[in-house]
Amino acid sequence: MNSLTQNVWHSGELAAQALAGVKEKMSSIGPRVIRNYMPDQHRDFFASLPLVIVGSEDKEGHLWASPLFGHPGFIQSPTPELLTIDTSALYSHPVSTELNIGRQVGLLGIDFETRRRNRLNGVVTGKNQLHISIKVRQSFGNCPKYIQQRRIETQIQRDQITRTFLSSWTSALRECIARADTCFIASTYAAHHADECSGMDVSHRGGQPGFIQFDEHDRLTIPDYRGNFFFNTIGNLTEDPRAGLLFLDFSAGNILTLTMSAEVIWKTENPILCGEYERVIRLSLKGGYLIRNALPYRWEFMEDSM
Repeated sequence: MNSLTQNVWHSGELAAQALAGVKEKMSSIGPRVIRNYMPDQHRDFFASLPLVIVGSEDKEGHLWASPLFGHPGFIQSPTPELLTIDTSALYSHPVSTELNIGRQVGLLGIDFETRRRNRLNGVVTGKNQLHISIKVRQSFGNCPKYIQQRRIETQIQRDQITRTFLSSWTSALRECIARADTCFIASTYAAHHADECSGMDVSHRGGQPGFIQFDEHDRLTIPDYRGNFFFNTIGNLTEDPRAGLLFLDFSAGNILTLTMSAEVIWKTENPILCGEYERVIRLSLKGGYLIRNALPYRWEFMEDSM
């Protein structure tokens, strides 16, 4: 088992790192922290979780970010290069039909109480009635910055789930997004060369309520806060505008999952739009679903978490 020693970054990530002035720095950091296997602490972490976020692509080519829930242990890592999902232990699995053999997926394991998160990008190598197997292509950790701290309520909720298709913004959706302090974004990159990194990714975005806003053309704008300079999401969106956006209503139990078209705008291009931030992600709605009572758990917000 080795960390990836070359071609850690694809062309979109390299372009973003160059614009940010960190390309040389990240050329040495990337191979040290991005692995093609999971270290034991990551394997144990995923196995302890009741929730993971999955980034996937549907048959029409739309990207989605979706949650998977189960009793802790529904995810296992039999070997450092393999992760399995016990589908029989899931409370609900709206994306599992898209997790077919050969599909690239991104996984984000996140514990809101400890503010720990780990990322995994891989490909589905097996699927039956009980398990989905994912071969690890990239595995790495993220810092706890911008994660709003919450404590899980372990009592399982089993209310009736309803699903509504969305093709435009409603006042209720606008209010939901205006209140949000957390979202997740799925993105992807298809390699142009055989030796280049590619795959699906899903990442966390957090901030104070109101950090996501609507512009005058009904597009969402999300500031890209200073982070680890990997630019996984920014690099993907630079090359491929497709995106999936997920909001979890932690108290009411609803899910808002959207498929979007995205663009990355740098301060050098539009200083008025970006304001104090170096980059902004701007997203246009293509469609989505509001799934009521979909969260089997509820989370209690913990003050002074950031």
